[in-house]
Amino acid sequence: MGKPPGTAEPQGESTRRAILTFLKVHGGSEVKGIAEFCGLTAMAVRRHLLNFLANGLLQTRTQRRPQGRPVKIYFLTELGDAQFPRDYAGFASDLLSTLVVLDGEAKVKKVFRRRRSSMMIRYKARVKGKSVEERVCETAAILTECGYMAEAAPSESRAFSLTERNCAIRDIAKCFPVACEEELCFIRDLVGAKVTRVTHLLAGDRHCSYRIEGNKQPQSAPRRKKA
Repeated sequence: MGKPPGTAEPQGESTRRAILTFLKVHGGSEVKGIAEFCGLTAMAVRRHLLNFLANGLLQTRTQRRPQGRPVKIYFLTELGDAQFPRDYAGFASDLLSTLVVLDGEAKVKKVFRRRRSSMMIRYKARVKGKSVEERVCETAAILTECGYMAEAAPSESRAFSLTERNCAIRDIAKCFPVACEEELCFIRDLVGAKVTRVTHLLAGDRHCSYRIEGNKQPQSAPRRKKA
């Protein structure tokens, strides 16, 4: 099987990347074709393929041929395909910028508010009926699932800290600060308590962090004196 036009030779590129690129371009291949392209032995290629399979980057199917034994074809899974460049942030920023031109900044703010509302509908059941501390921990888990690498920890009396080690929409937030405003509101909605931003990635800090103050204990009503 020949090398496709525009495909770089494996030299100067890791064998791992060369194999994934070859499968990306060809849509799938048997071990023999991969080995010929990479200039490796079939045994060496199989070691890499086993590693890819174990990590969910590849899957296989058996292909029958008119003559000879069936062969195993290796091809990328969705996770394997995700190893190649994506520009979702750039695309989203372009769309939002176009929306500003067409309908003004108010429309973009409305879009982000609607997104927050949709997320609350999706996640509110996970915090319903829980204490403030439990809601803070669950909020950190939800943010982590969304790509923020969030951590929750108790602070001083009846207060908590919530730290995001990663910003999943950093490129978009740089262009549209309303994204950060809505994120703060989303956290407030989930924890149901006072939330204050302490550090901000876009302000030059290493990460975004929040202080969450638990609700004060309700005071008991004063007893009436008997007449």
